[in-house]
Amino acid sequence: SVTDSVATVVIRHPAKRNAMTAAMWASLPPLLGALADDPAVRALVLTGDGGTFCAGADISTLQGSPLEAQRLAVAAEEALAAFPKPTLAAVRGHCVGGGAQLAAACDLRFAEEGARFGVTPAKLGIVYPSSATRRLVSLVGPASAKYLLFSGELIDAERALRTGLV
Repeated sequence: SVTDSVATVVIRHPAKRNAMTAAMWASLPPLLGALADDPAVRALVLTGDGGTFCAGADISTLQGSPLEAQRLAVAAEEALAAFPKPTLAAVRGHCVGGGAQLAAACDLRFAEEGARFGVTPAKLGIVYPSSATRRLVSLVGPASAKYLLFSGELIDAERALRTGLV
């Protein structure tokens, strides 16, 4: 929706805590392209429905190889990072895995008290995409990025603020 020149994109998949399905990943680049071309849109807010930003990828919907699933996620991330107008992630609840990937692609991230962030692909035996890893390092620095990537630990909004993630 567009209100007062701000487009709001809501991640909505409540049955899976707003985890991104393959179709959701695939729909994001064309949606962002249309919003970028809309002269009424001067900024974009990405948020999640209800009390969760995004629980990552809904792996039950990702058919084919893990590389194909990662390709969809990276295409969405890159489209968001390339959006020509200011982007803001408004984070409530969990922002995990692919959700953190999308939030990091935004220009700014704001978190509600109680938000939790995690880069969890290592817990699934998956390597985080190189584009997302570079973006994470540029936001939080090498040491914090390594900690987040290697541990898969969820951190609270206060720690995310201290590290530069929000």
